[in-house]
Amino acid sequence: MFALAVMVAPLMVGFLVIFFLARYAPNVPRTATLAAGEAMDTRPEITGDEFKDLIHALVEELGLVTVFSSMGTGGVVEMTLRESNPLSGGRLLLYATPVLQGQIEAVELLGFADGVRGDMGALKGIFIALAGFTDEAKACVGSSPAPVDVIDGTRLCQLIQDHLEPDRAQEILGYRGFRRGA
Repeated sequence: MFALAVMVAPLMVGFLVIFFLARYAPNVPRTATLAAGEAMDTRPEITGDEFKDLIHALVEELGLVTVFSSMGTGGVVEMTLRESNPLSGGRLLLYATPVLQGQIEAVELLGFADGVRGDMGALKGIFIALAGFTDEAKACVGSSPAPVDVIDGTRLCQLIQDHLEPDRAQEILGYRGFRRGA
């Protein structure tokens, strides 16, 4: 009986420690650090519907055909696209998130890349995140199981300025997460 108590007691203590850590430890999102002299961005966030319309307009302007599109919680847009060019065309998977609470980590990016690899016939994936990507996520793009293009808020802003009308490009600069490229 004593041997059973010696085996079970550390397990119970461990479960209690894990319980208290999970219950009372704060969730701290990973955000990009501010540069010296840079102030916190006070612009409003883009709404989910506006973000979806923006992504659809950009995709249409780039000449891609939307096969399937859905909008999830928080304005997350998932699309299956088709490039109609007969020589280099094919199916593309797009995942775009306007959420600004934390940068995308390597695990999430590799999970998306694995989904692209598992989708038979998909040429590559496009991952758009206004919050940006951690350094680990940027480093793992080259070793991902499928080709994935990563686009942060600055690069998305540049694409919009290059391909959409100037009024639309100026309008999005009023939202947090969109930064003019240096």
